[in-house]
Parts: sequence; structure tokens; C-alpha cells
Amino acid sequence: MQQVAAEVQQQQVKKKQQETQMCRKIKLTISDHNKNISSHDDDDDDVCDKMDGEDLFIPPLNFAMVDNGIFRSGFPEPSNFSFLQTLGLRSIIYLCPEPYPEANMEFLKSNGIKLYHFGIEGHKEPFVNIPEDTIREALKVLLDVRNHPVIIHCKRGKHRTGCLVGCYRKLQKWCLSSVFDEYQRFAAAKARVSDQSAEFW
Repeated sequence: MQQVAAEVQQQQVKKKQQETQMCRKIKLTISDHNKNISSHDDDDDDVCDKMDGEDLFIPPLNFAMVDNGIFRSGFPEPSNFSFLQTLGLRSIIYLCPEPYPEANMEFLKSNGIKLYHFGIEGHKEPFVNIPEDTIREALKVLLDVRNHPVIIHCKRGKHRTGCLVGCYRKLQKWCLSSVFDEYQRFAAAKARVSDQSAEFW
């Protein structure tokens, strides 16, 4: 029992160290399909004044911080790789059944990022359930601080990602209305009945 307590304490110390390293100032670019709008602090003009694409950090679609060391997003494109590097990721939880693209695998390999692939089918039918065993396994990976910083993603960062984040929120003792509010912010009007699986956690 003391050994388990010591391991938990070590993981908490490591997580604190990671949280300290996560606080960095970065330049974000918000991409509109027709134009780029750059936003950054005026103090950083001398450091981040290039607009040639090298110094731009573009987050993936629907990117957000879930908790310290935990992020969520839609599928990362090559244009998002420089932004993802700033997060210092150790792991990616990928929730789609399709194989991970070669360019993304190369990015993971060159940055020492581990891929956890949980192939959950995306369904448009409202009563198709997300498999509980798969969500449970993905939660184990998500809760293990040795995998942090971690990003969870599916295709658009809405439904499958929202289900996993919702289950995580239930473990954090969030009330259901708050879980569903957060889910709705990312899923918009397309929230599915099946995605209310967080209710059962």
C-alpha cells in the first residue's frame, strides 16, 4: 500500500513539473478560410513579427484545454504541427477507426509522441452507442499522468472526443448539466442522443 501511495505522489510531483513547463507564451493565428488574422502581445512584436508561415502557430480545429496537461481538438493537419510542438505532447488519443496518416505518424515519431488508437465508428444514427469498453480503456490512458501532456482528437473534435471528455468530467464530479453544456459548445446543433453516454458514468 505504501508503494502505491509513493507512486501516486511521484506522479503528482511529475505533473506539477509538467504544468510549470506548460506555461509558455506563443503566437496564435486564427485561420479563416479566406484570410489569416494574427493576434499576439505587442511586447512580442520583435520576436514574432514574421508572417511567412514559419513562425505561425495554428491550433487544430476545435482546439481547447480540458485540464492541466489535457487538450482536445479535431484532426491535426500538417499546418498544426508547429503549434502542437509548443504543447510538449507525450501522447495522442485518437478516436477514429481510420489508420493514422503517414505525415502525422512521422510527426509523432520525430517528436517522441506515443499514439493510442481507439477506433470508434462515427455514426449519424441517433441510437448507436459508443462502446463502453473502448471508452473505459481510453479513460485509463487519459488518467495516467505519465501520458501527459496528451491531446484527444477524432475527426472534428466534437462527438467522440466530447464523449470521452464528458466521461472524464463525470470522474471529476461535474454535474450532468455542466457536462452537457460543455459538450454542446463543441458539438453545436448536432448533439446526438447516443453521445449522452456520460450520464451512465
